Amino acid sequence: FDTIDPNSTDSDMAGIKNWFNEWYSKDTSRKIRAVNKAKGERGERLTTNVPYGYKRDPGDPKKWVIDEEAAQVVRRIYRMTLEGVGTEQIAAKLEEDGVLTPRAYWHSKGINRPGKVKDLPPTHWNSSSVIKMLSVQEYCGDILNFKTYSKSYKNKKRLENDRENWAIF
Repeated sequence: FDTIDPNSTDSDMAGIKNWFNEWYSKDTSRKIRAVNKAKGERGERLTTNVPYGYKRDPGDPKKWVIDEEAAQVVRRIYRMTLEGVGTEQIAAKLEEDGVLTPRAYWHSKGINRPGKVKDLPPTHWNSSSVIKMLSVQEYCGDILNFKTYSKSYKNKKRLENDRENWAIF
């Protein structure tokens, strides 16, 4: 419907155009979901973000390889945790030693990542970053698919899937 010119002759077709556009969006969403489901069930990674300590394989961008420089930091975090050091102390030690945070590390490599950019020093570690690294199962080398879902193509909000619905490879 043309709100500028309500007497426009196109307004007769507005309902049909809106219906067709809605149908097209729904159909495209259904097809993309089917393709992603097939890929996920085959064990292909569906996530676009590679976790800190990994990088995309230059030969096959669907695969991850270990980024040795960042992986040393991840291994250090796991080692300190196994030694009984708490997450606050780990963050403080990394900051004291001048270790770049994941965001600062990616920025130094020219990799843009989603998220809020804060005006903090590039070596300012939070315990929440350490906790996240320790809780992300992908660090064990697993492929996890279908952790989240959306109810509809109209709703962009992602909802958590029950753990028994995850595909783990």
